[in-house]
Amino acid sequence: MKHIKSGSLKAIFLSAFLLAAPSLFAADFSVRLLPCYDFGLGSSFNNVFSGNASLDLSAFTVRSRDEIKLSLQGGTVFMLAQGIDPVNFYNVGGALSYSLRIADRFGISLEGDGGLWLLPQDEQTNLNGASGPYFGGRLTADYYISPVFKAGIFGGYQNYFYKPKPFLHSIQAGISFSINITKGLFKTTGIKNLDFETQPLFPIFYAHYDTNSFGTISFTNIEKNAITDVEVSVFIEQFMSVPKVVATYEKIQPGEDFSADLTAFLNESIMNQMQKQMTDAQVTITYKSLGQNNQYEERFFLQTLTRNSMSWEDDRRAAAFVSAKDGAVQRFARQITLALKDKPSDKGSYSYASAIFDVLKAYGINYVVDPTSVFSTSDTVAVDFLQFPYQTLLYHGGDCDDLSILNCSLFEALGVQTAFITIPGHIYMAYDSGLAENQADRVYGKGKYIVQDGKVWIPVEITVPQDSFELALKLGMREWNKYSDDHNLIPIHEAWTEFKPVTVPESDVSVQFPKDALKK
Repeated sequence: MKHIKSGSLKAIFLSAFLLAAPSLFAADFSVRLLPCYDFGLGSSFNNVFSGNASLDLSAFTVRSRDEIKLSLQGGTVFMLAQGIDPVNFYNVGGALSYSLRIADRFGISLEGDGGLWLLPQDEQTNLNGASGPYFGGRLTADYYISPVFKAGIFGGYQNYFYKPKPFLHSIQAGISFSINITKGLFKTTGIKNLDFETQPLFPIFYAHYDTNSFGTISFTNIEKNAITDVEVSVFIEQFMSVPKVVATYEKIQPGEDFSADLTAFLNESIMNQMQKQMTDAQVTITYKSLGQNNQYEERFFLQTLTRNSMSWEDDRRAAAFVSAKDGAVQRFARQITLALKDKPSDKGSYSYASAIFDVLKAYGINYVVDPTSVFSTSDTVAVDFLQFPYQTLLYHGGDCDDLSILNCSLFEALGVQTAFITIPGHIYMAYDSGLAENQADRVYGKGKYIVQDGKVWIPVEITVPQDSFELALKLGMREWNKYSDDHNLIPIHEAWTEFKPVTVPESDVSVQFPKDALKK
């Protein structure tokens, strides 16, 4: 058999230490003091006092809060008897215990200990030295004052073995005081993050996130006792002024999981987001453990998209881009109002609708097929790029969703309610005629409209801005009827209750209104 070189042994011990070190430093250590009175059995000593100090390591957790502990112990025994000088000896050893947590503040521990005892030689009193093994055990009833401190009372038996008879064996009664140095010094928390799932932040929906989730995060209570007054808050420093409380729990039992939906009261600064980025966020959990205030923090990153970004999980989302307060839209609306003020009409909203079509045609708005648009692919998860109304005016065109947003914004600015119409792969718009059905029959023709929620809606195909208004009406109704089993009319005002309209300051741009467009 070959001998192992000393260098190899050192390497093995070093490797073992490095592997074990993280577990040791993360372990739960406590210091315990055990003063007691010993009732000597068959002893000539009348009064025996002892005391031990114990360094306890919580090695294993059983049933979520019971503990198996390993201990290093040392102490002294002080004995008095009439006519005999005091005798003092020492012990050092180890212990194994099982701690049963029967309630949040109460527990029972059964402990067995053993080691060596030593009586030093004293030449002045002609006391010969002696030594030997000892063994014993104790049963302790513990009261948990806080996660750091606990106190208890115990009874036990100790045998300081010697031949031909024990040097001392006794029944013990005492008290114990324990300090959890891991929790006391390192401020460890009893919360463990299990999982979190987040969705990208869309700046256009910043108001929506106040009451609607952009993700979830879950935790478990790893304290050995229930935690109370649990409060979960979210803070995104870049876009929030103060943290927002997103969940509260009166009590979480040990080992119990809990979760929170992530919401946030974001400020308008997020609308300055021109490029997507990763944004730092923080979840904070405050709670009480056995009356002691504690705090847990978890940092994570959110993807924040550009302000023109949107996905189509819900078609109502596009209503957030429809804004009657868009600066460029306001300019157009005022000019249309002035041009029509001397032209009274009994056709409801027909005059406004026709005027909007003529103005956009004269302005030079074009329908541009966007090959990158995801609406036509029915991909509800992919991110799409939608233009604000002023951008469509500046660019003199856009795809179907851009033109629908612009047209709806102009109608709304003129006080005419609008709706999105969605069919497979396409979105366009409708406006409230303001007429009863019999009136709409005379203006538009029988069956040339949609009746929903007591309103008569007129569909307008917005992708033919350079044709005629009559053609736009005809195509709008044709498409509605073509997809009779798969069409949807979404009133903008109803969508706004969920997805608030957003106006950006840059929308107040100078756009040239085509003044001759309405002169006939």
